[in-house]
Amino acid sequence: MPLPTPNEISWSDWSKYYKINTPTFRLAPVEKPDMSPFLVHMTGKQAIIKILLGDGAPEDLPSGHGYLQANVPEYNSKGTFDARVVCFTESPTFALDFFRYRSIERWKADQRFGIGFDKSALVELGARPVIYVEDNVMKTISFLYHRINDDGIQISPDKELNAKVNFILEKMYPLLYPLLENHSSQGFMWEREWRYPDPNGFVFDYQAIRVICCPRDEEGDIRKILGSVVDQITFVRTWQEYDDVTSYLRRQEAAWRSQEVLYEDSQTAELEEQKQHLHRLIEQYSLAYHSLDAYETFIATVSKEYDRLREQKERIRKRLDELKENLDSIEGQIRENASGE
Repeated sequence: MPLPTPNEISWSDWSKYYKINTPTFRLAPVEKPDMSPFLVHMTGKQAIIKILLGDGAPEDLPSGHGYLQANVPEYNSKGTFDARVVCFTESPTFALDFFRYRSIERWKADQRFGIGFDKSALVELGARPVIYVEDNVMKTISFLYHRINDDGIQISPDKELNAKVNFILEKMYPLLYPLLENHSSQGFMWEREWRYPDPNGFVFDYQAIRVICCPRDEEGDIRKILGSVVDQITFVRTWQEYDDVTSYLRRQEAAWRSQEVLYEDSQTAELEEQKQHLHRLIEQYSLAYHSLDAYETFIATVSKEYDRLREQKERIRKRLDELKENLDSIEGQIRENASGE
């Protein structure tokens, strides 16, 4: 069912029954299909083991820590860009395998592997989305950055102005990426890239890992390295598996139950109020049902996820039918009352 038209719904009802209040960095693909609550670093089979073991770290790491090395991004505007960063993507987990179909280098590197972290946590540590700009803008900012930082050029006798310009350039420069609007492939915005702008790389505690992307038959070695921490990590197949639907439903169930209790406890209320309440419940169950229906074909390739989805979908369908029957009954009573007057 679609949302009521603007003339049919009040702000208070919209805010109470329809508004999605999830903070932006935690939005899941069921709420908004192009969003993910994770930032994932994609890599290859051998590389993910080295990352988890902390290979290449500038100093010895404590047990239970890994290391992501900082590098200059693949396309660096003909050598003028030299910031070393750690790259992530905010693409939803079900869309990550697109990367291998877009880039032969990623295919050859077997980038079915990845390590995902909570987006909110990385934002607190300084990770930021890439800033896409025209190529000439990127070159100009890069020129200014290097003249000021490498050559010590002062653009103004005003010390405060110089300090502010330096601050802006230092913050922006590591995040720059050319838009490539005139390139045959029209650039790399599909990467949905974020960066951790520390040239020393990113040291992380295994406890911070939320998602591991890998083929099922490669899980064993990774699980051995992670040890007991593995119990709090979700393993996904980037080309098959997707669990955000069921986690979204778990978050919503409490709200649905509370609203059903309100209905069941309102038997003394006027029939018209019961009717409106049932309409709202049917709206919400219908939205959830249609979301599950849309993902069913995708998730059907994984039997465990498929069975869970079908169970959730059938339960919601039955409840939806019950609510519609209740609504029909109440509308019938309303018509009888109106005809008897």
